[in-house]
Amino acid sequence: MPSRMKQSAVFSLAILATAIFSSFAQAHEPLASRETSILTPRDRLAAAQAEIKALDRDEVINDFQWKGADGAEGLIVVSGYFPTVYGMGNCRRLIHIIKHKDDGGVNPTFSGVVCRDWEGKWSPEKR
Repeated sequence: MPSRMKQSAVFSLAILATAIFSSFAQAHEPLASRETSILTPRDRLAAAQAEIKALDRDEVINDFQWKGADGAEGLIVVSGYFPTVYGMGNCRRLIHIIKHKDDGGVNPTFSGVVCRDWEGKWSPEKR
């Protein structure tokens, strides 16, 4: 294989690997990212998975609880669906209370409106 083709193939593989890694990392980032920033990666993953499980249930949730592998835990409350400012109906109010050994008893809390985009991904409503 000519040198130029090898470089092109390596470059293409590098771009593909970067895209896969960044989409994986983004898919596992909690909506409450600021509130979970002190958690271990395994506890952050547990928090992100809990948010998605709670949001994907088609019901009002008052006490969705999760526990992470490294000791963090949380409580999630999710409202029913309501329309976005554009009239589309895929937004919900999310409250996520996080507890971990290093929070000093503060229990960081995310509270906000999250909306599902056309790809099915939840994200905080931009104001």
